[in-house]
Amino acid sequence: MKQYFTSDWHIGHKAILTFCPRPFSTIEEMAAGLITRYNATVTDSDVCYFLGDMGFGKGSLLKDVISQLKGKKILIIGNHDGSVTSMYTAGFDAVLYGARVKVGGTMVTLTHCPLRGITREDQANMKGTVEGEHWHGESRMKQYSIGWEPNTVHLHGHIHSPNRGYSTREQGRQFDVGVDANDYTPVSASTIEKWIARMHQYMGDE
Repeated sequence: MKQYFTSDWHIGHKAILTFCPRPFSTIEEMAAGLITRYNATVTDSDVCYFLGDMGFGKGSLLKDVISQLKGKKILIIGNHDGSVTSMYTAGFDAVLYGARVKVGGTMVTLTHCPLRGITREDQANMKGTVEGEHWHGESRMKQYSIGWEPNTVHLHGHIHSPNRGYSTREQGRQFDVGVDANDYTPVSASTIEKWIARMHQYMGDE
């Protein structure tokens, strides 16, 4: 069984096509493209962690998309997702607010949002910016994030890297697994392992 990570599909969210922007003409084309890329990567024997914001389209649209995806599907719930019950009903095998998993030999934390207390994106000119926040919505989204602790290695979504230059996929000990940062394809555990090795070397870790 291989591990994969993804985030921020935003199924049914028309505005995301121009907000990011994404290379799809319609929400239907976006859903089809994400499904195709996912199933070309993940097999039925694999597990994929979805780090939130799976879709604006609740009910039948979201359920139809999830039903077409291979493997075991675990949702780390995000601020645009429905209730835990509704996301189970949509087809996820497990629905959590956060998790700790081992990738290679490293324990990694998973939440929808970046770590609280560390600057993760440039909020200049963003609507609703709050002075003192380290990323957009930090003070409002505590249930979708965890606080910074020394040496934490963290995977997340939410910031849609590169988000018109406001953020980067990799920064410090954090990695944005969202589709916008990763060619609309799930990120493999092997990719995360290689990033962790580079990150430790860059940070000067032993």
